[in-house]
Amino acid sequence: MHILMFGKMPPIQGGVSKATWVAATDLVTAGHTVTIISNANSMGYGFRQMGSTSSIEATVAGFAGKLEIRQLEAVPRLSYIPWAPPYLSQFLGNAMAAAKLRAPDLVIGWYLEPYGVAASIFGRLADTPVILRHAGSDLGRLRKVADLGPLYDHCLSSASRVMASKKQDALQIVLDAGVRRESLVQARGRRLDDSFWEPARFDFEALVEEAEAFFSNYGFERDFLKMLTDWNREGLRCSDPIVGSYGKIGIAKGTYSLIDALDLLADRNVPVAYRALWSAAPDRFAHAFNHLASKKQLRGRTIILPPLPPWEVPAFIRSCSVITFLENNFPIAFHGPQIPREVLACGTPLILSGEIWSKVSFAPELADRTNALRAEDPNNVAELASVLELAITDREMRASLSHHGKTLSRTIESTALPHDPLIDVIRSM
Repeated sequence: MHILMFGKMPPIQGGVSKATWVAATDLVTAGHTVTIISNANSMGYGFRQMGSTSSIEATVAGFAGKLEIRQLEAVPRLSYIPWAPPYLSQFLGNAMAAAKLRAPDLVIGWYLEPYGVAASIFGRLADTPVILRHAGSDLGRLRKVADLGPLYDHCLSSASRVMASKKQDALQIVLDAGVRRESLVQARGRRLDDSFWEPARFDFEALVEEAEAFFSNYGFERDFLKMLTDWNREGLRCSDPIVGSYGKIGIAKGTYSLIDALDLLADRNVPVAYRALWSAAPDRFAHAFNHLASKKQLRGRTIILPPLPPWEVPAFIRSCSVITFLENNFPIAFHGPQIPREVLACGTPLILSGEIWSKVSFAPELADRTNALRAEDPNNVAELASVLELAITDREMRASLSHHGKTLSRTIESTALPHDPLIDVIRSM
């Protein structure tokens, strides 16, 4: 079967981008041919991964013509007024050109804006079945926009299959959109990819050097860029236990509370370093880093890198003494990040906010100070600092958390599918 996919992919940062790419490669491995149409190369800096291109090219070459990537071309700014990139029209035009070369048997759109909408329209134009997949923010945030909701509902309700979250509130939204129960699929998720069990060295020195050039594309002021560069270079000299974080940043992600807690520890002469992969628009990145830079005792202890390709994240996780994931007061209740699973699989001790602790699918299996550590309210900086101090000063505790965390991970991943659920959905159609 020849499949046409609209979606995010690396170098776009984030879980949906990674999952779409893994799904495409799983489909090829299962015997299908796949054409991905994406606007990934249009991604601006901040949410753009550093260093994705060569690995993607190698993967495509290894599939010997069974996987094709079609990137949208850049349209000159202000080509029409008011200006906005004409992604939807480009997706449809690109798909029409691709279909002339080889007509698809199935169309997939993952994330409704604009990929699911493009898939829905093109499926109707080409008289081809459509599978749609949603995420948290498109269904939980964008659908609430008055001008978007009616169209999303139409696309969802007319799809041959809709792959939906197992969370009850997400399921209800999909049903309210008019999706027929016989078209609804709530499949088990895919297990983590093999990179989480393949130990690799994380070369901070090389990445700090590469990041200097990469950050120069963010549009930072010269003085700020120099400060960031100097902090990263000085951070290389620190060999203290590392507190790590990765992903999007902000108040709801616990970024500022984590910085404040680390500052408390540094003030008490607790040996600690902070290393992170930050994903954020340049202005938000600069705001957070300026907050960090105001904590003078953290200078020489800190390295902040841009987003990296998903296959390099496991090595980063293993390079840290402990990883924090402190999401709190997040506005989308059924948001289900994979970071806790990724950290457990790598065997690095994990600190979770109370909100995430109760939200993850394996919450009943979590045990504080046994297979993870709980920081109930990350905004309570003193409490968070206390949890961090326990994690980085008690080696026996870290060893125990690592052992029991990996044991829990094996249980979680053993019940997950060995491939993307799309494969089973397609077989059943």
